[in-house]
Amino acid sequence: MLKVYGIPLSPFVRKVQWALAHKEVEYESIPTMPGDASPEYRALSPLGKIPVLVDGDFSVPDSSIILRYLDAQYPQNPLYPSDAQANATVSWLEEFADTKLAEACAAFFRERFINPKMMNKPTDQSVIDDSEANLMPPLLEYLESVVQDSGYFFGDALSVADLSITSAFVNAQYGDYQVDKAKYPKLSGYLERAMQSSLVTDQLAKEAEVMKSMG
Repeated sequence: MLKVYGIPLSPFVRKVQWALAHKEVEYESIPTMPGDASPEYRALSPLGKIPVLVDGDFSVPDSSIILRYLDAQYPQNPLYPSDAQANATVSWLEEFADTKLAEACAAFFRERFINPKMMNKPTDQSVIDDSEANLMPPLLEYLESVVQDSGYFFGDALSVADLSITSAFVNAQYGDYQVDKAKYPKLSGYLERAMQSSLVTDQLAKEAEVMKSMG
């Protein structure tokens, strides 16, 4: 059985777990914190990052590389379109979500969830204010300009773009952040559809159970 190393609160671990659920591939979750310095884990992830996927004797880190592997090894319910231009578009949206969007969403997640609820640290309101005023607006404006009016974020089937973008916003919502419906109606509507999908609701319920068991 496949193994996924990481914790589900990571948007990148979550992305891999959602991909496996979409493909209906069973796996075992191995709780692992980012930065794990054990020799055993560093042999799998030289940078100490999560997630890592282990498939038999094969292992690979990095969520984007993992999803490329999964699409090749388990081609059912593909996440990357066969059309070259569509493939490039969803790959770009994945990169956009995994970098700048994840970074901006992490500010709310860290300051309103991780620090006060898990680390017993005070919230730094200046970090939240900076993200709301400077980091998020250009990202939201871009997403508003490219998201579809209905259905999936891009194209006519679930893709890596949906997994990456929605997973990043899950962390923002953990930090009590909501996209302004009046300013970004298309993006807000998309996120409502995504968050209500059976894939997301089922996986977030499992995520809550895992986090509960971890204390």
